[in-house]
Amino acid sequence: MNLILFTGNDCDPCHQVEESFKQHFKEELDSGEAEVVNLDEDEGAQQFWMENELPVAPIVVVVSDQNKLVSVLDPSELLKKASPAEAAVKPQ
Repeated sequence: MNLILFTGNDCDPCHQVEESFKQHFKEELDSGEAEVVNLDEDEGAQQFWMENELPVAPIVVVVSDQNKLVSVLDPSELLKKASPAEAAVKPQ
């Protein structure tokens, strides 16, 4: 199974989710079990996105080793997980 974050150009939420994704899944990214794919730059990803009728980016999906869609995850969960830690670090 692999975890993929689909992003796009000129997409502010995409940049926020991408940063959080990279923090939460550093080991998976390093091992190749996770990746960040820009839909504006990858035609294969665009085709996968259209075939599976996925929502607009940013979107996180789990795919099988055979590149079949297993699950769609809510990317806002990554931002929610990041928010308490960021709030603790920022001065009030």
